[in-house]
Amino acid sequence: MDNIKSINFYYEKNPLYRTVHVDGLMGGFTPNNQLNLNFYATRRTIPKSISKNLLENGVLSQEETISSDSKSGFINEIEFGVYMSQSTAENLYEFLKKTLNK
Repeated sequence: MDNIKSINFYYEKNPLYRTVHVDGLMGGFTPNNQLNLNFYATRRTIPKSISKNLLENGVLSQEETISSDSKSGFINEIEFGVYMSQSTAENLYEFLKKTLNK
């Protein structure tokens, strides 16, 4: 066993690296048997526009009206997606199982 060689692996962050919050995910296998996972964050909808009354003294009222073409409810905003091989998916599964069982 004295002939064992080691190889170093170094980690660097890509300039596009970012940290995001996720609330859930959806996905499945592609026709090429790649696992696709799409991660999303849930948030309230944002109005397309609002209107406020201008008071006689030139001050905007605190009361606002949301435009009728605005959505109501919640949005699952997909932040990013990943594709991985079956082998990588199995490694991810083992990592999650090990980490969550601590």
